[in-house]
Amino acid sequence: MSDFLGILCAVPSRQHSLANTTDESYDRQLRDLLAQLKQPGLIPSTVDLNEHLEAVNPAIHSLSFLYLLRARIQQLQKSTKRDVPDGLLPGGSMWKHCVRFLRSFDPIQIRYAGHEWRQLVELLVTATLSCAKPVLAVKVVRDALIRINTSGVFTSMHLTLVKLALLSSSYTYALPVMDNLLCHFPTGMSLVHSESLLCSNHESNTTFLTDTSGFSLSLSYRDHLQFYLYSAMIYMALKKWDQASHCLSVVISSPTTNSVSKIMVEAYKKWVLANLLGHGKLFPTPSIVAPHVARVYQSLARPYISLAEAFEKGGLQKLSAEVNIGHSIWRADNNSGLVHQVLEAYDKFMIIELGRTFSALTMRDVLQRTSSCSKGPHDIEEFVVSLVLSDALTAATLSHALSNENTALLRFSLSTQKHIFREEHIHARLLQWRCALNTIAEGIAQTDHTLELSQENLHFIARNQKWTGSAEKSGAPGPSEANASGDIDEDLMGDAHS
Repeated sequence: MSDFLGILCAVPSRQHSLANTTDESYDRQLRDLLAQLKQPGLIPSTVDLNEHLEAVNPAIHSLSFLYLLRARIQQLQKSTKRDVPDGLLPGGSMWKHCVRFLRSFDPIQIRYAGHEWRQLVELLVTATLSCAKPVLAVKVVRDALIRINTSGVFTSMHLTLVKLALLSSSYTYALPVMDNLLCHFPTGMSLVHSESLLCSNHESNTTFLTDTSGFSLSLSYRDHLQFYLYSAMIYMALKKWDQASHCLSVVISSPTTNSVSKIMVEAYKKWVLANLLGHGKLFPTPSIVAPHVARVYQSLARPYISLAEAFEKGGLQKLSAEVNIGHSIWRADNNSGLVHQVLEAYDKFMIIELGRTFSALTMRDVLQRTSSCSKGPHDIEEFVVSLVLSDALTAATLSHALSNENTALLRFSLSTQKHIFREEHIHARLLQWRCALNTIAEGIAQTDHTLELSQENLHFIARNQKWTGSAEKSGAPGPSEANASGDIDEDLMGDAHS
């Protein structure tokens, strides 16, 4: 037992290793440990795995702890003949060990066991779904993704996270992962080309989050669209309309050939509603969307376009009629709740529009100026109070006159206050865009590096060297001297070195 425990604790995390340990030495130690852990019959028959799970620290000996977890889970599966034994359900002994591991594992060591890490997370998710408690897995999956540092790289676990957040209505838990820009898919770039080891410090996590690392299942075009559609649904549930509109625009702007997918059409319908709820109007489709694709969207989502036109120009009566006419459509599309919010938002934007003209209005004036508003005399003040408290009316205040406490006065912000607020808003937005641009710049640099090291580029360089050598021997002109009579490879070579 002591020998077995010695093997498990032979290679600690990088922080607990000797200070002079090189990357090469540490990489060799971890690979040797993995080879030992995978040996059949390593676990003595007299060993109690539960005791070892208590004795081994998952933050220091992460690979060994993961190996023990898998071995113990397999024991339970074999004895119970169930894929999800009771011990793995929330509250069970193995559940506690799994959660403790996923919240404290050493990310450097786990780079060497991506498949096993992902399979454990997926098993934990299955356990929560089997007992209808997906909310218990959301924070665990989120923390595990953050700990492994998947920022900027889309994986199958991202899709799992947003699905869990939607199922459990625990929307805010997924935001720390969703708010990060995703610029990459796991690629096939070899670490040999990047001249680094898994345990080294990497400028980009794309060097260890590859399509063979195991941290993600194989991804499809549909997975990418689903992630952004589900993310948009989460943002809409939180009334973050700008973020929702951005995610939906990613879906509707996705490349297409002859037809659009059902997911893209559903995203377009929600995109129309998000624009109305966030800005009170329908924006043109993103310029990247081809005109014929935009026409397909408008044709398949005609009821939503009619709803938007009624919202902007038709008045409350026309809007209510459109809502009632399309009742079965909204329900079939699972958009009834959003359409109901559109009806409520009509009153809000009518009152907001008053602030562009007036500096102060009584509640009676508000009713007169918004005659098509659905609110009555008794409801209008309460509605305006809710708008002021939610900051929908920017820097507006509601007060009662000293001479008549029954008369409420709505004061809109002064122009100077508006300018101050606008400057603060612009400053905050600029900071957000600066972070986004930095992320994009890093992604572009990494992509350039990847393309230079791709097999296609290396093969092209090899072919070019052969052409040059043969030209020198025969006295014939090489590619650089040849007549540029439509040689595509020559143009590509010029672009590659420009």
